[in-house]
Amino acid sequence: MTAPRLQIDLDALAHNFHALRHRVGGDLPAQRTGAVVKANAYGLGMAPIARRLWQEGCRRFFVALADEGEQLRSVLPQAQIYVLAGVTGQTLEAIKAHDLIPVLNSLEQCRLWSKANLGGTSALHIDTGMHRLGLSPDEAISVLPPLQVELVMTHFARADEWGQAMRAQQLERFAACVPTLLQRFPDALFSANNSAGALTDSVLPTVVANLDEQRLVDRLGIGLYGANPHSPRDSAAAAVQLATVATLQAEVLQIRPVAAGAGVGYGSTYTVTQACRLATISAGYADGVSRLLSNQGQVYFRGQRFAMVGRISMDSLVVELPADSALGDLAVGDWVEVFGRNIGVDEVATQMQTIAYEVFTGLGSRVHRVS
Repeated sequence: MTAPRLQIDLDALAHNFHALRHRVGGDLPAQRTGAVVKANAYGLGMAPIARRLWQEGCRRFFVALADEGEQLRSVLPQAQIYVLAGVTGQTLEAIKAHDLIPVLNSLEQCRLWSKANLGGTSALHIDTGMHRLGLSPDEAISVLPPLQVELVMTHFARADEWGQAMRAQQLERFAACVPTLLQRFPDALFSANNSAGALTDSVLPTVVANLDEQRLVDRLGIGLYGANPHSPRDSAAAAVQLATVATLQAEVLQIRPVAAGAGVGYGSTYTVTQACRLATISAGYADGVSRLLSNQGQVYFRGQRFAMVGRISMDSLVVELPADSALGDLAVGDWVEVFGRNIGVDEVATQMQTIAYEVFTGLGSRVHRVS
């Protein structure tokens, strides 16, 4: 049995990076377009992803944790690496040692970083309505300790919903802080857009008078990896053609003929209605192929889709083939696509009752990442 493999198309990644920075609101230089590579680059593999983005001109990278920043520093010695979780007493020395930039989310973190007197730069996160991490706007403009701030950011709660009013409200709250923060941190850059925000028609200079676009930084995440950053009911992603970066493939282990009435898999939740063949594929929920795909998912092979039947097992799934092999040209040892160019990850995410983020990050550790 061969483990599933995840084919990573780095040329497609590069395409998406440049397509997203040439966004609706205007072009951003590559060096001011940041890449979010937390959670092992959304499960796709941090090292090859980060190296290729650096090659394309990306200089700013965002991770969630200091440990991830340390890992990335070993790959990109000269990159600007922001730690979204900020700084704690436990991570202070690691952030200092590896020249990481903490994204300060609370007055406690600001005081800790200021008191440490490290002389290092930091970023500020202002909570404008997400209510997850970040300083309140009042804290950000009135009670901060002495800091050297290189970037000020906020995060949209509903940027993936094209017409949702909350995005504009958050943008206005953020914009109201900008003049004061510019006076205090005259060299600071500002960041509001994630992948979804980068595809909208509202960018910060439209609501902040005299804010130079040269001060903007986008933080690109899921769009880099080829998934639609907007909800399925919105058409915003049509503004940019994103290429498929990740293709999950699995090997055919066995093909057997069965008669009508045969039950398939645990619980016999599927019964074949006529004589057919069943192909067992080497991917299961241990690899990130959710049980929610049982009796509704598909695999792709040479222009045809074959339905997943029965329950997804830990290490395998079963698809139904026509009884006549000429109508279903699939053999032991062939590799089928679980998602990729022909079955999009967003389609699979919908079937799994989730989003592409979880599909990617849920891929198992034994899946071979190949780039």
